[in-house]
Amino acid sequence: MPRTISRLLVGVAHGDDETLGAGGTIAKLADEGVCVRLCVLTQDDGSRSPSGEAVRNRVSAIEKAAEILGIQQVRIHEYGDNRLDTIGQLELNQVFEREVREFRPDTVFTTSMSDLNMDHRLVSQALRVAGRPGRSGVREIRCFEVRSATDAGEAAGLPAFRPTCWQPLTEAHLERKLEALSAYGSELEAWPSPRSERGVRALAEYRGSQVAVPSAEAFELLRVVL
Repeated sequence: MPRTISRLLVGVAHGDDETLGAGGTIAKLADEGVCVRLCVLTQDDGSRSPSGEAVRNRVSAIEKAAEILGIQQVRIHEYGDNRLDTIGQLELNQVFEREVREFRPDTVFTTSMSDLNMDHRLVSQALRVAGRPGRSGVREIRCFEVRSATDAGEAAGLPAFRPTCWQPLTEAHLERKLEALSAYGSELEAWPSPRSERGVRALAEYRGSQVAVPSAEAFELLRVVL
């Protein structure tokens, strides 16, 4: 019997991580009445902007994507994109410890330690600390995959992403995921990019085929208390 989720904290380094990794699942849970808070540590696209172009502020895109997915609360911090390694792990831990203390989630979604992107790994580690038993009411922690980050990690010597939990998606929730991703503009790329509409659908279909459903999102289930 699956446990009931009441309050979900989604913690990520960058706006779009939440949509690429768990957008369909977030939309489904929000529709079911789960209270969802999104915490994003960076608000710019400094590492993505071509040389010579102005760094773009992503706050409005994050808020628009969250609205599409049904996320009720959004917290956006002001750290720089791909600069979290200059902050210090303790400070990042404390950011998420405050989020957990204030929001009191029973469930946490975040990025994977398998990701090539260092920001993703630092956030994942911080949320594991913030949600540790005896220090929080977090009963479930899941890590999701972010295309072009998670799938590149193994080639760099990081542990492979190994899902142990699958969430079947309806076509409507998959469409919401794609609509939210489009709110990020250039983050929805052209095929054959893994971040294209076709690429997102292909991954959803592949994960679905692993559990004999049309489409799904996959997670590493770190801990669940029934």
